Amino acid sequence: MFSRKFSFKIGALLCLRSTNCLIHYRHFPSRKICLAICGTTPCYKFRMYCSPVESHRPAKVSSCWQCKAPVTSMQFFCPACNVIQPPSKETTYFDLMSSPKTFDVNTAQLTDKYKELQWKLHPDKFSDVSEEEKQLSEDQSSKVNEAYNTLLKPLSRGIYLLNLFGEQITEGEATSMDAELLEDIMEQYEVISSSDKNKIKEIETENKVSLEKCIKDISSAFAKGDVTTARQEIIKLKYYSNMAEYIKNQEDWS
Repeated sequence: MFSRKFSFKIGALLCLRSTNCLIHYRHFPSRKICLAICGTTPCYKFRMYCSPVESHRPAKVSSCWQCKAPVTSMQFFCPACNVIQPPSKETTYFDLMSSPKTFDVNTAQLTDKYKELQWKLHPDKFSDVSEEEKQLSEDQSSKVNEAYNTLLKPLSRGIYLLNLFGEQITEGEATSMDAELLEDIMEQYEVISSSDKNKIKEIETENKVSLEKCIKDISSAFAKGDVTTARQEIIKLKYYSNMAEYIKNQEDWS
């Protein structure tokens, strides 16, 4: 069981606490570290990825809002009147981006699909239509952006995929990780904040290796249907990803 002070540090690193990260500054050994790792927006993003979502199911048929013709949840435009439709709550990000529901995503194909959809749905292409159609194009374009950005990166993709399996990462799980690993991570943050460029470079190299191994382990776990292991590795990936971002920020500040 970790002490209250140490648990606050872990919560700040993972951005899993439900309250604003600013409350962690006084518990963290360095204001600079807390600002770099936590800030205020990462917590929101993390909770967004963890919010309940629908798992994959066959396309649902509804009616076009204008002509009432049947439209499936996978159709952006009505096949009868060609009017843009509202985003479907039934469609997962994987469905939207025509990608298999797996952790291993072809990012080149994902990017191609993103460009294709944005070319069709971008609000600039709807300048001479009704206000309702303009709003729908903005909504569709925004959802495509969210889907692309979520699936592009291993961490957000893993969290989203976990959620499709009905699993969520809790703060309790974060603070129950291996104590030795967490202590080591905290020590690395302190070393990085010392601005010793040689030591920072060493930690950066080690962290890249840990990141790559973690991503491989997550991929393997999902491939085996081992969601429990995938969740544990995704928690680790959050630490390593934060570490990489913090090192980058240190380099920018120096």
